[in-house]
Amino acid sequence: MPLKLPGEFELIKKLTSELKVKNRDVIVGIGDDCAVLSFDKNYLELVTCDIQVAGRHFVLENLEPENIGHKAIAINISDIAAMGGLPTVCLISLILPKNISTDFVQRIYRGIDIACNKYNIQVAGGNISSGKDWAIDIFMLGKVKKRDLLLRSGANIGDNVLVTGTLGDAAAGLFIAKDRKFLLVKTKRLLQRQLAPNPRIGESKLIAASHMATAMIDVSDGLSGDIGHICERSRVGVEIYEDKLPVAKDMLEFAKSIKKNPYDLALNGGEDYELLFTVSKKNTELLISKIKKKTNTNVNIIGKILPEKEGSWLVNSDGKRIRLKLESWDHILSLPKLVSESS
Repeated sequence: MPLKLPGEFELIKKLTSELKVKNRDVIVGIGDDCAVLSFDKNYLELVTCDIQVAGRHFVLENLEPENIGHKAIAINISDIAAMGGLPTVCLISLILPKNISTDFVQRIYRGIDIACNKYNIQVAGGNISSGKDWAIDIFMLGKVKKRDLLLRSGANIGDNVLVTGTLGDAAAGLFIAKDRKFLLVKTKRLLQRQLAPNPRIGESKLIAASHMATAMIDVSDGLSGDIGHICERSRVGVEIYEDKLPVAKDMLEFAKSIKKNPYDLALNGGEDYELLFTVSKKNTELLISKIKKKTNTNVNIIGKILPEKEGSWLVNSDGKRIRLKLESWDHILSLPKLVSESS
């Protein structure tokens, strides 16, 4: 009987614990949004990759090919943004089954081209192979000024926890992507948040240059899990306030219409690609004001950093303090994201 794989992050720990090669040009290795490499006296190089697999991350029948290409680029840009950097170059690898048409692949590249042009990214190469399942893998490079680099590991006890924009939109959009009977004029924005995310590059640049944030990550797998990554790397605890989680009116109404708790979607849904970061109390309001003034993006305080020994907590809307469960997306154990309920 074959042995089952553990969860994504447990498996990463098992695999990387045996890697012996060390290189002094690697400033930050495994455990953050990007690897950080030496570049020159003023800049560091950021390196990231992300694979999207048909049937696990998307279902071809549910999506326009341009959306697949755009999203594949956007989620890698978001990793670069999480470190305070700017994307520069990418390479693209494809695994193509025999039943995929040339036109379909060209349309995916159209989405890639649109996203790359928007963020001034050069496609510099890649690879194509055949296989049973369809997959697209993006390898992306970026750069960040040495003094502006933000990691997951800098949060301090007493810091406020902040997040840009709104949460749960992409999770709500996932229901619409799976069943187009939910696609109405009032739900189109939610679907777009799922299919064509816009990484927070401008906000990231401002946050990094302010030197006020102490740690940062993007909300990709879900707020509960992503704040957990900050806690693990910074060796701290956290308290999150459910009623402070920013949820948009259309998401709130849609969640209620399908009998889902909007705050569960905001906490655990993932794929919003907002920025989640920590800031000292004295700098919080100033940084929120700067971001709003320069980018017109709202930022909300959703919690505070605690000593590690206190653990992670959620204060729910009733004021009850309960343990914060990490229920975010796991790329190995979680169910496929765009498989219909009936399949």
